[in-house]
Amino acid sequence: MGRRTIVLVIAIALAAVSAFAVWRYLTTVESDIRADIAEVQIYRATELIEAKTPGEDAQPLIEQALALRENVVFEGSTILCAGPKPENEGQDPTLYGCPENPSDLAATLAGKVAAGPVSAGQVVTTEQWVELAAFEDVSLSEEITQGKVAIGIRPEDVAAVGGFVRPGDRVNLIASAVLEIKAFLAVIQDPELRELLFGTAAEATTSFPTDTTETGGTAQTGEDATTSLADTFPDDLEFTQTILQDLEVIAVGDDTAPNRTGTGLTPVGTQVIVLEVTPQQAEQIEFARQYTSVALALLPSDVPYTPFESAGVVVDDLFTLIDRIQAQLEAALGGTGN
Repeated sequence: MGRRTIVLVIAIALAAVSAFAVWRYLTTVESDIRADIAEVQIYRATELIEAKTPGEDAQPLIEQALALRENVVFEGSTILCAGPKPENEGQDPTLYGCPENPSDLAATLAGKVAAGPVSAGQVVTTEQWVELAAFEDVSLSEEITQGKVAIGIRPEDVAAVGGFVRPGDRVNLIASAVLEIKAFLAVIQDPELRELLFGTAAEATTSFPTDTTETGGTAQTGEDATTSLADTFPDDLEFTQTILQDLEVIAVGDDTAPNRTGTGLTPVGTQVIVLEVTPQQAEQIEFARQYTSVALALLPSDVPYTPFESAGVVVDDLFTLIDRIQAQLEAALGGTGN
């Protein structure tokens, strides 16, 4: 064997020893690092678990996984932990386990439902699972502002903005009624009753004659101006007015502010609509509900509301009939010289 061959063999042997030494060193370093990074077994959702999903139905969608102990074990942690990873079984649980964490998945899910959506990959905690009664026992009274009350009305579909009113919306309340004014007209046509009620003497004037008879060729009038004016009124009057403004809706059927059903922009049809109002407004709404027909006007969201003075609407605001009658009366009066 030549000298060059011997040198080559020695060089290869030294390289092999060096490589082995480096490998042993790196392995030792890696082991030391792994020893300082403890992992524990936790539970994760494998796919989305919808809110209110029963725990028994959700259990197949949950599996064990590993996570850094430092991210799982801390004071007050509710993360479910099945214990140390298998290779650390039997070692000091205060260093490699999680004895203070809840660990029983079956007990956590038994008789419970998901309190909200649990995303795929999300770590499972005890707080995510609640009794179904937690959804059913929500009280609407808890949402009423101090000093106010809640009152319900049931407008027809069209009058309820087509069924698009939702909790959290704000509305105006409009009332429409046929007002019978016969009795009032009878009172003001009687001079004595008129004076008793209004404290003004009857005006015995003939400046607004409505009944003229011929007696011996002389025109005579037998009614005062107020009585004659009363004769020009109709027996009843249809009237519409915005009676309350900027009211908050806190429930529509079973869709309530504390427990939304997520109906979106789907019309819900005729439903009981609950409004948050002052006690005085509640009395007005109850009166309107019993004696008028009511409708709601939906207000824009996130826009400051500007109240307006509602004078109400009568037929004269829609048509010109009253103007025509007034013109005819003025023409008639002009023809008599008054």
